[in-house]
Formats: sequence, C-alpha cells, structure tokens
Amino acid sequence: MEVAITSPVTDLPTDSLPQRVAVTALLLPVVLMATLAVLSRPDGGSAPIALSDGGLLGGLVIELVLALPLGYWLWRSGWRPHRSVTRPFESRDLARGMGLWVGAIAVVVYWALVCRIAFPTLFVVATQTQITGAPHFWVALPFSVFNAVFEEFLWLGLGLTAFRRLGVGWASAISIGLRLLVHAYQGPLALVTVLPVGFVFTLYYVRTRRLWPIVLAHAFQDTLALGLIARMPLPAA
Repeated sequence: MEVAITSPVTDLPTDSLPQRVAVTALLLPVVLMATLAVLSRPDGGSAPIALSDGGLLGGLVIELVLALPLGYWLWRSGWRPHRSVTRPFESRDLARGMGLWVGAIAVVVYWALVCRIAFPTLFVVATQTQITGAPHFWVALPFSVFNAVFEEFLWLGLGLTAFRRLGVGWASAISIGLRLLVHAYQGPLALVTVLPVGFVFTLYYVRTRRLWPIVLAHAFQDTLALGLIARMPLPAA
C-alpha cells in the first residue's frame, strides 16, 4: 500500500523512546478496543449502532484506564510528546482546526461520490447503516474531547513514532490502517467516512507536525455527530 505523503518536518526534537515500547503501547489499546467493539455487536453488525450515555461513559472510562498506565509507562521510557510529537498550541490552531474540519468533510463528500460510482454495493450498505441513541450533551462533550486527544496522540503521535524506521509512507499507512481497524465495527460506513478522514488528518500532521488542530477538528466532528444522533428517535420495541 503506497501513501503519497511528503517527508515530515524534521525540526522537532526527538526523544529516547525505544521502538519496541512504542509498538507495544500502540498495539495494546488497538487490540483491546477492536475486541471490545466486536464483542459489543455480537449480531455481526446487522443491528443499529446504539450510542447511549452508558456506552459513551463506558468508552470514556476505558480510554482513561488505558491512557493513565500507558502514559506513565511511555513517560518513564523517555517519551515526551509535548516536545517531540507536536508543535506547541497556538491561538491560530482554533482556525486551523476548523479549516481542517471543512477540508476533511469535503474529502469525505468527494470520496462518497467516488464510492457511489465505483463501489455501488459498498456505498448502499454504508448508507443503510443505522446509528441510534440519545446521548446528553454533558456526556457527549467530555467523551468527544478526550476521545479526540486519546486517539490522535495514539494514531499519529505514537503511531508514526512506533514505525518511524519504516519511513513516513509506511508509518502513515499503518497508522491509517489501525484507525480503520478500530472503527471496523461500523462496517462499510467506516470505509466511506473514517478512511478519508484518517488520510486527511495524517497528511496534515505529516506536513505540519501540528497535532492540536487535528484534535480540535476531531472533537468538533464527534460533538456535532453526537448532537445530530441525539435527535434521532430510538427504534420502537
């Protein structure tokens, strides 16, 4: 799999994190999250995806439980993500994040049109995926914010560090693939939405080494999506 991504900016300082530690810390949450996602849909994915307050709170707790010990272990192993993973936060990152979100949505729309023409069966199945639930804002907001920080530091910050020896192209491809794997419970819908978003976010990160605009775009999209889902009625019993 080839990913046409230019070389990353190289003026960020490096840290002493061993590659085996980075790979292990990356794959442990991936395996756990992918397994939990499969177990949460024992029907094989035919039933609607239900996003409730309990489900979001459970996901938030799982990510916190993963982040705390993994973060401590990585820090003790020499990882300094605030220096080696991203440039410092700037006020302009707010505008950058919104611009990135607009660009990602535009790419999703374009990719959806491509799928509709080139892969009509996949597109039909994806658009028929039902997502229901009525999460409250006080649950959706903290979940969206922490999930965005957790996932982007995982996929991009740690992912590109773990596979840096393979080169930026392969490291980016693996990062996108792992992001897609964890969202595979969505079925074909993930191929239409998660895949292009992952590509845009990865391309932006590799070219700028700014992670905070990506986190903001991710958090905004999740909050917006959960807000729309909250207006959808649950199916009748």
